[in-house]
Amino acid sequence: MKDKLLHYLELNGKSPVDYVLSKFEQSDIVLIGEMHRVKQQLELYHKIIPRLPEFGISAIAYEFARREDQVLIDELLDKADFDLDLAKMIMIKQEAFWGFKEYLEIFRLVWSTNKQYPQSQAIKIIGLNDPINWKLYNHICQTERRNPNSEEIAEIWNGCGEKYWLEPVVKHYSSGKTKIVGIMGSHHAFTKYREPSWNVCEGEKVFTGFNTKSFGNYLYEKYGDIVFNVSFYDPWEDCFEAKKLIQPANGVIEQIISPVYQEIGFDLIKSPWGELKDISIYSLGYPDLKLKDIYDGMIYTGRIQDLRPVNPLSDFINENNIQLFRDYVPFNDAPNKNITDINSIIAADAKI
Repeated sequence: MKDKLLHYLELNGKSPVDYVLSKFEQSDIVLIGEMHRVKQQLELYHKIIPRLPEFGISAIAYEFARREDQVLIDELLDKADFDLDLAKMIMIKQEAFWGFKEYLEIFRLVWSTNKQYPQSQAIKIIGLNDPINWKLYNHICQTERRNPNSEEIAEIWNGCGEKYWLEPVVKHYSSGKTKIVGIMGSHHAFTKYREPSWNVCEGEKVFTGFNTKSFGNYLYEKYGDIVFNVSFYDPWEDCFEAKKLIQPANGVIEQIISPVYQEIGFDLIKSPWGELKDISIYSLGYPDLKLKDIYDGMIYTGRIQDLRPVNPLSDFINENNIQLFRDYVPFNDAPNKNITDINSIIAADAKI
């Protein structure tokens, strides 16, 4: 088996950047599912972005910006000079504590790449995430000193849900004219695979059905096989034990690849690698789950023990945006902390 797997990589494996870009030869939309806050994964995006125009890729569908802020995103990318404060505003509105250098760099790199190409080849960042009404939530919690009731909860979450992530992509996509790369958490990037639901009972996960539908599921239902999804090689949750992380395919991937390749991208569909069985959380409800059932491809960026965290922005929150932070951070996450403490929380959260 080992020889067969390595032989496949010798013939078909590519550098991660070349692998992702090569997928656009057959697919119009390629979703990349990340763990979050892993430096090597963000560095891959940084390498890909400057090459997007030459491959006709016109947009990044981005989890880390809101649909509601599309006008702000467009304004940022159109400016003559990069507007750091505006970039921070977009990030705070999506996730108030998401003050990490490598995610901010996505905006800067798209902005700078667009300056090198005609408008017809400009890259658009499509905000995917939900417009949760944190202002209302915070007003109720802080001013009225109570939790929101059911009607208020419905108003706070109005228009939220991954089915709505589809709308800005449909608006931008035109068959034969546009190509889109998606950057998002791994669970949002599922296409053919349905994520299991579970409850935790006495420290173990108990399967409860398939109650979750991801953005990728909606996207695949609409567009079918023009959508290709790729997973990074990173730790996955254990099938039963709560909070335990394990290696995908029970460690076989790392055991075979790490002595030979530092990084590599490869297919799981129509590939011997896809036949490897997986016993992670993804196998709940699936008696004989294989890697090809979860994702179409995989990017290996090194051993799990060598994955590194992103870098915090030491001044992400400052005097200019502290009120914005307090408007958009959930009340229970201590909006009244001072600037130093907030940036310290962000620094502590820059971990895997």
